[in-house]
Amino acid sequence: MFMKKKSFLVSISILMISQAFFYWFIKLFQPDPSYINFPLDNKIPFLPNFIYIYNLFYPFIFLAFYYLFTKDEKNYYKGIVAGIIGYLICDIIYLYYPTIMPRLPIPSTTNPITSLIVKITYFFDEPALNCFPSIHCLFCFQIIFSYLKTNLVELKKKLPIIIISTLIILSTILVKQHYVLDIFSALLVCITANLITDITPLANKFKNFIKKKFN
Repeated sequence: MFMKKKSFLVSISILMISQAFFYWFIKLFQPDPSYINFPLDNKIPFLPNFIYIYNLFYPFIFLAFYYLFTKDEKNYYKGIVAGIIGYLICDIIYLYYPTIMPRLPIPSTTNPITSLIVKITYFFDEPALNCFPSIHCLFCFQIIFSYLKTNLVELKKKLPIIIISTLIILSTILVKQHYVLDIFSALLVCITANLITDITPLANKFKNFIKKKFN
């Protein structure tokens, strides 16, 4: 059991740590980012309370992938590989077309604790580069795709995970971390990454590598 959990910890770490590394590393090479907002973005309200949902992202991704791992290893490894392919596609886009998100003033009516959490969240993501496509949305879409694909998780257990994923995706525009186009581009990247994973043996090779090295 411990060795099986070790395989999970190593594989999820490869996804999360390598993504974070490349995300921050690429910021060193982006001197002139662009804004890509549309009129629709200006009509979407800034709802600071959604910062709590937004910050569920990392623990949620970890727990959702872990539950999938315990139920359906095949789809879990497909999801991890698709996630890696997806963020690599995003990194290429970031290099050639960096984007930035302006920071809005926090409404004076906002609860002081909520206001503080928003400020802390903004602080750790300053400057707000690499918005298009959204990595938050990419990984949440991947969770949704992976759970829709599996037949080994009951529908009543899939639904809460899919709902939370959707709420996190919505939170990215409601706390003004992303534009609407960032969400749709993340969906297109996720679809592309899953198609690549489905038609290649990459997931099996990754799974065999992890099991051989860490089991």
